Amino acid sequence: MRVGPSCSPSSGAVVLASLLIAATVSACASWQEPAPNTPAQRPRDRPDDSDLAALVPAAVDTVIEVDMGPLLRSPWTAGVLAQTDQALRRQKADALGYDVIDDVDQIVYAVTEAGVQAPTLVIARGRFKIAAVEAAFRARWPDASADSWRNVAIWSSGENALASLTERTFVSGPPDKVRAVIDRAFGVGAPEDEAAAGRGALRRALLGSVTRPAPALLLTATLGPGVRARVLRAFAVPPELTQLGARLDVGELLDLEALGVLTTREAAEALARQLTHQLNAIETRVAVGFLGLSDVLRGVRVGAEGAQVRARVSVPAEQRTAVTAGLRAIVSALRKGTDPSVSGSW
Repeated sequence: MRVGPSCSPSSGAVVLASLLIAATVSACASWQEPAPNTPAQRPRDRPDDSDLAALVPAAVDTVIEVDMGPLLRSPWTAGVLAQTDQALRRQKADALGYDVIDDVDQIVYAVTEAGVQAPTLVIARGRFKIAAVEAAFRARWPDASADSWRNVAIWSSGENALASLTERTFVSGPPDKVRAVIDRAFGVGAPEDEAAAGRGALRRALLGSVTRPAPALLLTATLGPGVRARVLRAFAVPPELTQLGARLDVGELLDLEALGVLTTREAAEALARQLTHQLNAIETRVAVGFLGLSDVLRGVRVGAEGAQVRARVSVPAEQRTAVTAGLRAIVSALRKGTDPSVSGSW
């Protein structure tokens, strides 16, 4: 997915999300779902940015919800995300119009079937100076023109657009998707929960009860041809696997839960057996051992539940050093292959 530096909140978060996707496929090769007829689903005269996930429009394949607060505070992830190059950090703040560490609270990334061929839809909430964010967009796209949708100003240039929903929330991405997010903020149009082939049900299954704390990262994906070609081509993913979701929690424990939705109970049971075999394969153990994560691998539990496959792992604090070192090595490798002038990465 392509995220331009003039509007991307933090591809450090995207790095973690990418790791979450990889972990999900390997193990499974405060957001609350609004109740029906709540104000979040009625037309209103001003935009509501209280639930970023509810603003995601239809026709997206993958949604990644990121709560930056827990990630930046947690000893599991803070060191992994930290940008030690302060000059680069200032450069990014100038390019974006805000600081990705100090100013961002929550982010939602939504990717369409077009994938890398189209800008990623980004909805970000934080402590922004909106004028600075807009100025950075205009600096990146000097030919940008101003328009409005439902009295919300939109800056656009070709396939890139930026709009400020409120003083704390902006949205960037393809112009049609930006307008769709504005519609949702005003309670107009179908939310992704109703229009995305059951992904809302997958999201609710991962969120669990209302008493369960919100995750640091939440991923829901519909596995269409584009997603399979872009993300899953390296994995033997059965055609019966239609949806994939995962959540990451970073409390005293590091908890990763993955959930796959298949077309039949028999396919789910077959996939659970296949994954259990792969987790115990010598090739897998050797590869994971190089990262010092053998104990984590031994803790993964996979089981079929009807037409679903669920995988869980809880990593205790005594394994934190090995886990963070492994993640840091992966992130470092990813960053070395990233051009900061293009991607806006940390």
